[in-house]
This record gives sequence, structure tokens and C-alpha cells, in this order.
Amino acid sequence: MFPWEKQFPFNQSGFSKHINKMNPKEVENYIQHVMTNVFGGDFIQGFPFQGESPKKESNNNVIPDIFETSDFVYVKLPTVNSDRKNIKIQHTNHQLIVMNYPKDSEQTKYMLPSPVRRKGTRARYIEDFIEIQFIKLKESSLSEVDISF
Repeated sequence: MFPWEKQFPFNQSGFSKHINKMNPKEVENYIQHVMTNVFGGDFIQGFPFQGESPKKESNNNVIPDIFETSDFVYVKLPTVNSDRKNIKIQHTNHQLIVMNYPKDSEQTKYMLPSPVRRKGTRARYIEDFIEIQFIKLKESSLSEVDISF
């Protein structure tokens, strides 16, 4: 008999029965309770892609969903139909600049998680969101610096 078949430290006979009877909501509540005790009451803000997070901060700045894959960086900005016609988008290698957003004559800047290319960015409206797709910059500029003695 192999040692990993023992399911130590669990009771071997009752463990599989107990697993089959578990309610997913009870497990989720237990995990939320433990996470709150360990990380504090506002732990969800430290884990941005866990569950539904609030889309607005208290000072009316919109919090976009920003995430990256191996080739792209995506930004998802919530909008209202009346806002769409005036919004202008610009970016640098490290920053997204949205003009007339969230209100007219305002400029909002968001840091990107990775450097992106200057060209090849695409933006489109999807329902009540603007989805912006950046191509990640593959090569990074490396400089060697001499150390003087």
C-alpha cells in the first residue's frame, strides 16, 4: 500500500462521504470568513479579479478592469451611451490616457501592467463598455552602464 492512499490526516472512511455532502455555498462562506480574518474586511480590493468589485471609487474616478495575457493587455472601461461620442483615447508605452472621461473636459490616466507597442492598439464598444486591446512590447531596451571607480 502506498502512503498517499491513506489520505492522512483525514479519516479515510468518512472523508469521501463528507466531501460529497458539502454545499458549495457553505464552502464559499467559510473561505470568505477565513480571508476576511487574515487580510481584513476589504481584502477584495487587494485581489482585483476575485468576484465583483465596485466600479467606482468614492471620488467618482472610474476603476477599469485591466488584465494581461502573454501577448496582449486589455482595458475594459464602463461607459454610458451619452459619453461615447466625446471620448478620445491616447497611450504611451506604460500609460493609457482617456480624454473627456468620465466627464467632459476631464482627462484620466491609468498605468498599464506591461509596456505596450505604439501601434496596433484597437478599441471597440461592447454593450456599455469600451474594450481596448494593446499589443505587448516583446523586446525591452537594455542599456549597459559603466561604473566609474
